[in-house]
Amino acid sequence: MLPWHDSLDAEVVIASGFAGGRLSVCLAREDLDSWAHALDALAAGRDVGWMDDGRNPEVRIEVRGQRGVPVVTVEDTPASGTLVSVPVRVTAGWVDEQRDRLRQVRENWPSEVIETAPNAYEWRR
Repeated sequence: MLPWHDSLDAEVVIASGFAGGRLSVCLAREDLDSWAHALDALAAGRDVGWMDDGRNPEVRIEVRGQRGVPVVTVEDTPASGTLVSVPVRVTAGWVDEQRDRLRQVRENWPSEVIETAPNAYEWRR
């Protein structure tokens, strides 16, 4: 198995009228699957946690946070140890916008490795 292939360097960006931040992450395909499940939970009105495997910063979204406004918390335990919580007003259709962005990322995902036989991989030339 070729390690660290077909991953995507990305940024988590959180912005509100008062504060914001961005953090670099390295996403695997499984991260996209878990983000899709998180979006389903958010659409159903449930709180979510994403990327809580210790490899990347963990993102938590509390749907009914302070004053009824969603609160996004990013905890960067793997690198800086920083924890930031930001109330964020989201517009109607935000989850659908995120699903569209997710679809675009999946369509443009880097494909560096091919499976030549069951459990046998080689770098794409």
